[in-house]
Amino acid sequence: MFNFILTNARFLAFGFVVAFASSFGQTFYVSLFSEEIRTDLNLSHGDFGAFYSSATLISGFAVIWFGKQIDHMDLRAYSYLVILGLCTATLALAFIPSGLPYLTFPIFFLVRLCGQGLMSHISVTAMARYFHDNRGRAISIASLGLSLGEASLPLLTIWMLSLLDWRDVWILNAGFLGFILMPLVFLLLRGHSERDARMNEQIKSQALASAGRDDHKQWSRRDVLRDKGFYLMLPGLGTLAFIVTGIFFHQIHIVTSKGWSMAWFAGNFTVYAAMITISAVLAGTLVDRFGALRLLIVHIPVFLIGLLFLGLSQDLYAATLFMSFIGISVGFGSTVTSAIWAEVYGTRHIGAIRAMAMSVSVLASALSPALFGWLFDRDVSPEVVVLGCIVWCVFATFCLWCAQRQFLARRKFA
Repeated sequence: MFNFILTNARFLAFGFVVAFASSFGQTFYVSLFSEEIRTDLNLSHGDFGAFYSSATLISGFAVIWFGKQIDHMDLRAYSYLVILGLCTATLALAFIPSGLPYLTFPIFFLVRLCGQGLMSHISVTAMARYFHDNRGRAISIASLGLSLGEASLPLLTIWMLSLLDWRDVWILNAGFLGFILMPLVFLLLRGHSERDARMNEQIKSQALASAGRDDHKQWSRRDVLRDKGFYLMLPGLGTLAFIVTGIFFHQIHIVTSKGWSMAWFAGNFTVYAAMITISAVLAGTLVDRFGALRLLIVHIPVFLIGLLFLGLSQDLYAATLFMSFIGISVGFGSTVTSAIWAEVYGTRHIGAIRAMAMSVSVLASALSPALFGWLFDRDVSPEVVVLGCIVWCVFATFCLWCAQRQFLARRKFA
């Protein structure tokens, strides 16, 4: 691992910093400003949730087209455009007039599309495309950027909000993206043309050597849409995005109903990020040894254990155990599911295929804030909502098991 990092330090650092910057479009970060934004713009809980969910929903469809373009554009140009889009969105949010609350919808759309959607897409797609034998390690190392954001930004933001207006914080975010991340990406992607040329030659050589074999076929997005295994993957793909987004978006209500303090719960994001880091690195090593396909059904049962602690206990330790188990699940699951597309469908069209898969996660994350909010408004307890999530996790695991069986059978008889 150490030698691998040293040999590929710049490109791995690129994936890491882009994943970190995606934090500015993630629910765990945006929700930290919910009270300040609602108060300043005179929005109700329902209005804020509706704007956020609808913007995320539309971004989920948009990422299908925008994400595909990474297959046709130079990685440097694509990255600059996405960073510029996120920088524009953060500035727009900082300067939104108090008398025009409806502008939060298009701004949230751009924040979610460029942040949660495309920044994450760049990081994972680049690692999956340009690494083969060490694909799992590369994805896990790059994903640690988001873990760093999850570990540091909640407490840092709460501290900054005690000193600054919320708009000033978003101006600082834009400054980071424009004046630090842009030049850093330029430096880290120097010499990328040679890397891209080597990758294209490798794909051509592999295609010639294994013509007609399904296990080495470079699937197009159209081919994937005809594959039964892809549809069996969908429930599992959206599970973590749906449930984690819903819980984090409504964390204040859930934490209050449990009798916990927000400072205590926010502090557990450090535990959450630490577990993601450990499990992602472990998953990367296991993916390189055993393949992502054989590890496909591990992460959702682990996630279910975390939900049991949240749903069944009021004690403070339950928050720590909940964040620990979902951190393990998110770290392991994100690495495995990110690697699975290249392993099953090849790398030539990985951008288009992964964008399509990501849209499922984004759409799932768009539904849960509104659905959970609707249930909470009707006095459904967080414990009952969590119980429903547990039932869904069992179903999603069964679907992933069926997909795994189909993919392994295809490999066996290829």
